[in-house]
Amino acid sequence: MKHPTTEMMSRYIALYCRVSTDEQAREGVSLEEQQERLQAYCRAMGWSDEVVLFVDNGFSAKSTERPQLQKLLKEIEAGNVAKVMVTKLDRLSRRLLDLLKLIDLFQEHQVSFISISESFDTNTPSGRLTLQVLGAVAEFERERIRERVLENMFHAAHQGRWLTQSPYGYRLENKELVIDEKEAEVVKRVYDLFLEKGLGFYSIAKILNEEGIPSKQNKEWSIRSIKLMLMNPAYKGTLVWNRRDSSKKKRSLKDDEEWIVVEDCLPVIIDKSTWDSVQVKLHKSPIPPRAKTSPHLLGGLLKCGNCGSGMSIGWSGSPKNRYRVYRCSANKNKGTCTSKQYRADEVESWFKHGLLQLFESLPTTLIPSIVELSRKGESQQMEQKIRSAKNRYKRKVEAYTAGLIDLEDLQEEKERMEKVIKEASSTTVKEKTPYQQEELEKFVRNKISNIIDAIGVLPVEEAKAMIGTLVEKVIIRGEKDIEIVISIL
Repeated sequence: MKHPTTEMMSRYIALYCRVSTDEQAREGVSLEEQQERLQAYCRAMGWSDEVVLFVDNGFSAKSTERPQLQKLLKEIEAGNVAKVMVTKLDRLSRRLLDLLKLIDLFQEHQVSFISISESFDTNTPSGRLTLQVLGAVAEFERERIRERVLENMFHAAHQGRWLTQSPYGYRLENKELVIDEKEAEVVKRVYDLFLEKGLGFYSIAKILNEEGIPSKQNKEWSIRSIKLMLMNPAYKGTLVWNRRDSSKKKRSLKDDEEWIVVEDCLPVIIDKSTWDSVQVKLHKSPIPPRAKTSPHLLGGLLKCGNCGSGMSIGWSGSPKNRYRVYRCSANKNKGTCTSKQYRADEVESWFKHGLLQLFESLPTTLIPSIVELSRKGESQQMEQKIRSAKNRYKRKVEAYTAGLIDLEDLQEEKERMEKVIKEASSTTVKEKTPYQQEELEKFVRNKISNIIDAIGVLPVEEAKAMIGTLVEKVIIRGEKDIEIVISIL
């Protein structure tokens, strides 16, 4: 018998023996007996490969954390082992799930597994059949465990209890979220920078990193971390759980009717109207990052009135008298558009004049259109909430019928559904009443006024960010003929 060394180049047969002290005294299963039986089996099969012994003396099979077993697993991963042999399956593990995990590892590295007492050999058809049966039993057991865990987590989520690590802005106390005032101020600032100042994920992350403000894990902020913060419903007091399917290697988003949504159960950092406005802006077509940092006021916003393509910036004129121009990218790159080029300073002046015209026409033309669009958007959102609430209640009825939840949980879900429907009814009534046009007009006026003041005063990048909080795109149709498309939803 030899013990494994790093110098071994060929694959060998590993004999694994294990005995616990209690087991040896009770059953007389000695290590010597196991070794003799395994060696005799190798001789009977005519195997001439090198044989290496791994012995765990006095270790229980309840855990795989055994010195020689861990050493064997490293040898397998290194590609040094051809076969693993034991006298009985329980020498390797008494837990079926652990046993199957080990066999999966063996198969991944093309190592056959043999247990001589059960005539179990993964190289034979009968051995593979036995393995499949054991796998099915283990899968059934895993699903039962998962169901029990999910039931407990569903119940906890419906009570508004937080089930994972606390998000930035909060800390956990007795499994409940409590606002961390210092971090909460950062959250409010991030929402303001995105919604009011028009900054993107990259710019916000850069500001926080330059100021030395650490994230939750004391790491630097990234584009992803800022985006996740802006999308987290916990900040408006809503607990959302069961959104993603983690049963597979690649996590996927579940249908929204499968989500557990509990409104108004968490401490609020961001008011609902602000949070909703951020979500609308997140789902709008974004200006490309390169255009955001462009040193030209309408870069990424200006569109060709002939073909709809973006207008790119360029230069024209003599070497001594060069000036900026906006030119249709389809004309420049493909020659498929006949649009002319326009002096950039003139177009930007037309844009500013157009904003002034919008400012003056708010009460008679713009506000009524905005009101109608706003009402339509609110109605669609409420219809979606009602559908989701009814679907969740339907699933709860099925779970109650199957005996997975009790009557109290079903009643709670029914009350939540009725609350959503009642809110929808009250919203419908409100829509019939006169809309607060003065408040909306004041909001848009302030936006336009701030943008006009910013143009020519602030750096172009900052002025452009402010423009992006109101203006969706600018379409140029001819000399002094532009269309400004705004969005405040």
